[in-house]
Amino acid sequence: MRKLIAAVVLVAISFFAAYAQNRGGGNPRVDMSTLVNPLEPVDTVWIEDMTQLEIRDAMKTGKTTALLFAGGMEDNGPYVVVDQHGAIVRGQCDQIARKLGNALCAPVLHIAPGDPERAVNPGTIVLTPEVFKSVVTNVVTSLKSQGFKNIYTMVDHGSSAGPMAEVSKTIGDQWKDSGVRVAYIKEYYNNSAVIQYVRDVLKVEEKQEGYHDDYFTAAVSAALDPLSIRIPQRIKARKTMLNGVEMAGPKAAEDGRKIMAFHTEMTVKAIQAIGK
Repeated sequence: MRKLIAAVVLVAISFFAAYAQNRGGGNPRVDMSTLVNPLEPVDTVWIEDMTQLEIRDAMKTGKTTALLFAGGMEDNGPYVVVDQHGAIVRGQCDQIARKLGNALCAPVLHIAPGDPERAVNPGTIVLTPEVFKSVVTNVVTSLKSQGFKNIYTMVDHGSSAGPMAEVSKTIGDQWKDSGVRVAYIKEYYNNSAVIQYVRDVLKVEEKQEGYHDDYFTAAVSAALDPLSIRIPQRIKARKTMLNGVEMAGPKAAEDGRKIMAFHTEMTVKAIQAIGK
């Protein structure tokens, strides 16, 4: 009887081992590098919105530049979503990648560096600078492993600028002989140039009210998604003014589109200058 039980157990173990092998990596996998994609590609520059075949084929056509943006979740104005920076860079990266013509957008890093123990304002979620730089390093290394030749990093949040510039330079120096370029594009985060453009070209003068909220940022949000700065609700509450400027009218959204175009042009010129 014992021998019979032992035999049954041995057969069961062999069966489940074979089943597990077939369910796991035992079966040969299709070589995706040679698989022809029969589907028409979608119109996107976002890596996260593409299939692996679409990314592969885009890179074969020369789209070997990757753009990595960092946003940031923080206490903005009282009627502004905390992920305002993340939403803005998603809109900006789309424009910049399309204007470059040879670039794709990596997933946005929505959490900026800071001190988690001091992130007391609701919605302010941060990573320590060390963790932030480690995340950037891993993302950039992944992009390099997949074949991207130029990886450009940018930020839309003040606390991200120093760590992003530092880690980008470190990685760029380490890979300088590898055929892969990594560079931080400081021209994107040039608020002084944008503020001057708003004042001199768009003819908007602000009077700061003490909130962490500026017209040059809010106008872009108005262009991208009025709900993100609660325009419908602000109209009802009669709270549509920001630093003495009307946000609910058509001018704010139009100014936002012009500010985005200004940002895009400035950034594309800086990236193209590096490649010369």
